[in-house]
Amino acid sequence: MDLDEKDGFSLESSEDDFLIRKIVLTHDPDGRYLDSELLLQAVENVMCSAAADVSDLYNDGAIVEVVGSEESLEQIIYKISCEMLLKCSAESDLHTKTMVLLHMLGKFTWDAKVVLILVALATSCGECWLIKQMYPYNYFAASARLHEQYPSDLNILRIQLKALRMLVNTMVEIAKYVIKFENLPMKEVHLDNEAMALTKTQIYIATYRIFKGSLEFYAQTTDYIAMNQEKISQTTTIAAWGLSYMVPRLRRLCNDIIKQVDLCHDQIETKLYKNLLDISGKPHRDNREVIQMLFAVKDEIPLKDCSSQAQVNISELEKKVVIILVSTPELLPIDQIQLLEQRTHNQHYRKKIGRSYEIIWVPIPTSNTWTSFQKRSFNFLSNSLPCLCIRKPWLLNSAVLNFIRQEWNYKKQHPLMVALDWQGMVSNYNAMDMVCIWGAKAFPFSTLKEKELWKEQNWSLKFLLDGVDPLLLKWVEEGRNIFLYGGDDLYWTGAFTSRMDEIRNAGLNFEVINIDKKRPSESAFNNLASTDQANLYDPQKLTQSNKLWLRLESMKRSILRVENTATKILKEVSWLLEMNENSKSWVLIGNEISEDVIKLQEMEIIECLDRFPVWKENVGNMGLVMAIKTANKPHLSGGS
Repeated sequence: MDLDEKDGFSLESSEDDFLIRKIVLTHDPDGRYLDSELLLQAVENVMCSAAADVSDLYNDGAIVEVVGSEESLEQIIYKISCEMLLKCSAESDLHTKTMVLLHMLGKFTWDAKVVLILVALATSCGECWLIKQMYPYNYFAASARLHEQYPSDLNILRIQLKALRMLVNTMVEIAKYVIKFENLPMKEVHLDNEAMALTKTQIYIATYRIFKGSLEFYAQTTDYIAMNQEKISQTTTIAAWGLSYMVPRLRRLCNDIIKQVDLCHDQIETKLYKNLLDISGKPHRDNREVIQMLFAVKDEIPLKDCSSQAQVNISELEKKVVIILVSTPELLPIDQIQLLEQRTHNQHYRKKIGRSYEIIWVPIPTSNTWTSFQKRSFNFLSNSLPCLCIRKPWLLNSAVLNFIRQEWNYKKQHPLMVALDWQGMVSNYNAMDMVCIWGAKAFPFSTLKEKELWKEQNWSLKFLLDGVDPLLLKWVEEGRNIFLYGGDDLYWTGAFTSRMDEIRNAGLNFEVINIDKKRPSESAFNNLASTDQANLYDPQKLTQSNKLWLRLESMKRSILRVENTATKILKEVSWLLEMNENSKSWVLIGNEISEDVIKLQEMEIIECLDRFPVWKENVGNMGLVMAIKTANKPHLSGGS
C-alpha cells in the first residue's frame, strides 16, 4: 500500500513497515559527502523566489565539492534530470519511478539525496516555474517568454500553481530539517533510542515523499509546456485534485519532522554542552577527545592546512599545544593578520620548538546562520592563511558556538586565541596579546608563561620594535642610534627634522623613524604641499605604525592582566599610548647597548636639540644617548 493513500503511517502496519524496509534497502552510502545546506539555499533562491535567476543555482553549485565521488556535481545533476525525464515519460506508476530514483542515489546520505533531487528539479523546471511565478506580479516580463513555448494564459492554472508552490515550499522545508538532523554530532553525543528510531523513520518517509513530489512537480510542469490551451483546461481539475491530495499529507509529515528533529536537536544541545563542560575541566591522556568534541561535525576530517589545502586529521594534533583563533568570518584587520603571521612564524623560535603547536582558525558569524557571501569570504581567506582552519565551520554545532561565546567569553568585536595544552586543558583563555608581543617565544602560551616572560622582560627599543619591521629591528641590533618619533603636528615635525638634519651634517650618525597611527588631515597636507615634509606621511608607513600600536595595546592589556609585574614597562607603554591618544608629539631616543630609553614630548625635544653645541663634545666618550641624557637631565620628562 502506498503511504500517500492514508493520512499517516504506523510502524505497526505491515504494509508501512514493508515500504520503509524497501526504502532503507535502497540506502547504501559509501562515504560521499557534499555541502547540502549550501545547495539547498541555491534551490530555495530559484524555486521559492519570483525574483531569482536559475543561473544563481550554478553559481552556488560551482563552489560545492562532491567528496568521494568520481563524478562532478554537474554530472550527477544531469544524470538525475535525465532519469526524471525518462521516468515521467514512462508508463509505470509513480511509486515505481520513485523507488528507481532512490536506488540511483543510494550511495549518498539522506540529506544529500533530498537536496540533489531538488537541485535536479530546479535546473530542469526552474525557468518555466519562475515565469509562472512572475506572471501574476509582472505580466510584461513573463509574457516576453510565454509566446515561445508556454501557454499564453496562465490564469487557468491558478489552482495548480498555488498547489505546486505549496508542494515545493514544503519539500524545501522538510529538506532543511533532514539536513539539520543529519548534521547532528551523533558520534560525540548519543540520542535516546526511541527518539533516534522515530526520527530516522520519519526521515526515510520524508525522503520518499520528496522524491515522489519532485516527480509529480516535474511531470505537471513539463506537461504544461507540451499542452495547448484547450488540453490544459481539460486536465486542470484532475491535476488540482492530485496535488490537493498530496500536499496536505506532505505538510503533516513536515510538521511531525520539525517537531521530532527539534526535539533531537535540543537533546543533543543539552548533552553536548554538558559534555564540553565536563571534559574541558579536567586533564586527559591527550587532547584528541576535547578537540573532537569541539569540532563535532559530520565531516570525518574537519580541518585543513590553509597554505597547502591538505586535509588534516585531528589525530595529527596529538601531543601538541593547540591555539584556537576565534573571530568573525571577516577575520581581522590586515595589520593584525600580518602581525600575528610574523610573530607566530619566527623562524628562530620555530626551529627551537619544532611543530609543537598549531593555530586553528574557527570563524563564527554574528548569528548561527551562514550566508552564501560569508561562505565565499571564508573560502577566499582560508586559502592563504599560515595556519589550520575548520574546513566547513558552518557545520559546527550551535552548542559548541554557545560554549565558545559563554565559557570562553567570546565577543564578536574582540577576536581571541584560546590555548589548549597537550592534555586538552585550557591554559590561557586569550593568548592573543602574548602572541602579538612575543610570538613563538611565548610557547606554550599559558598564563604561567605570560607571568614568567614579564618578570624577565626589560624595556628597550629592541623589545618595542620587535615584530614591527625587520629592517628597524636590524638597525637596533646593529647598535645604531635611533630617534623614534610621532605626532600629528606637521609644523613641529618640520622643526624637529630640520634640527636633525643640522646634527647629521655635523657628522653624527643615527636613524630617524616616524611612527604615526593617524593620517594627517587633508588641510595639513595642503599647507605643506610645497614642502619636503609632506613625504614624511607615506601611506606605506601606516601598516608599520599600526603594528607598533597593536603591540603597545597588547602590552598594556597583558601587564594589567598579570598583576604586580612589569610596572616600569607599563609606565612607558602608557605614556606612549597617551601621547598618541592626545595627538601629542613625542620622541624616543636609544640604541641596543644603552640601558636607558630617553622619552621627550612637544617642545622638550626642540629645546634639547637646540642645546646640541653643549652636549656634542661628549658624544665620542659617552655615546649619543648618554650625552643627550647627561646634558639635558634637568629638562627630561622622565627617561628610563
